[in-house]
Amino acid sequence: MLFPPTSDDDIDTMDFSKIYDTIQANQMPPTTVPPEIGIFRELSICVADVNINCDVIRGIGLAEKPLLSLIDNERKNSASGNESRTLAYDLITPWSACEQVGIGLGTTTKAALEPSPLTPSERVILFLHGGSYVLGNPIAYREPVGHLAHYTSLRTFVIDYRLAPQHPFPAQLHDALIGFNFLLAQGFTPQNIVLAGDSAGGHLCLDLMLLLRHAGNGQHKFAGLMLISPLPSLTLHGDSLASNGDHDYLVNLPMTSPNMPLRLFYRPGAKYTSDYKQELKDPMLTPINGSLAEFPPTIIQCGTAELLLDDIRKLYNKVKLDNPDTNNVFEEYPEMVHVFHRFLFRPESKQAYEALQTFVQSI
Repeated sequence: MLFPPTSDDDIDTMDFSKIYDTIQANQMPPTTVPPEIGIFRELSICVADVNINCDVIRGIGLAEKPLLSLIDNERKNSASGNESRTLAYDLITPWSACEQVGIGLGTTTKAALEPSPLTPSERVILFLHGGSYVLGNPIAYREPVGHLAHYTSLRTFVIDYRLAPQHPFPAQLHDALIGFNFLLAQGFTPQNIVLAGDSAGGHLCLDLMLLLRHAGNGQHKFAGLMLISPLPSLTLHGDSLASNGDHDYLVNLPMTSPNMPLRLFYRPGAKYTSDYKQELKDPMLTPINGSLAEFPPTIIQCGTAELLLDDIRKLYNKVKLDNPDTNNVFEEYPEMVHVFHRFLFRPESKQAYEALQTFVQSI
């Protein structure tokens, strides 16, 4: 545990910049795409080149004002002649995808590592990584996402979104939206994009879905949605938070602690008042409090030893209730912990990737 639990009495003396630096100094270890399954390339998006229609954001609720402010600040920075911010991402290309489009097994070609579609109907994955919104990056995810790309035979874009507490909500949603609009500008259609994420990245997928559905122009109609041990909400109440406390590697810090990652994510430094608690119920923070209708075919995977198990079950039940005519899949893996997919030596990890492969083939 990087920081011991504190109370709101300590907020005024907390240095959130130092907290951010300390967390980043203890980042997830780097990994790489196994060369036998694929290749990857580090790329970046010039944020100023990606157009976002602000009209589609208005009325989205709690995220509206800060999201519009972030977009406005980007535009002002560009207009002033300052160097535009870049958003890094990894493009992971499995050999299995190369075979499907006729590039050739084991052949490193320029086309395979360019962000434009290899064929007019090419499907790809837009992946949003986990890490409680304070950790994680594409480098740490190259190995597990490489396996996801390999099993699904889909090239995968992994967005390096900004992290809290230096960049609190909704900076992550802003970056996810930039990544999505960038793919559209390259020639991909929503119907050929599979949206995927693990842990906090799963929560971010839900936020992006809600935002795009709110836009009302059909851009939320993804080919599918894959949620791996998703963070269901910022208001967690499941019994598994206590019952699985001795099994999962996640630390169940109380929300009363301002060091709790979810409080570092949403308005770090704000006290845990009744107003704050009410804000956490907003659908952009707790998606099951809103409608999840019009979701694409969805698969949710988790382990029965997870702290988040009960709340993930609630999320799936809400997805199923709001989308009764959609192909929805829920899988619980006995005795597995949070995002067990990262433990590639486990047979359950292989089984989970194979199930994701089957799901992609079915949509």
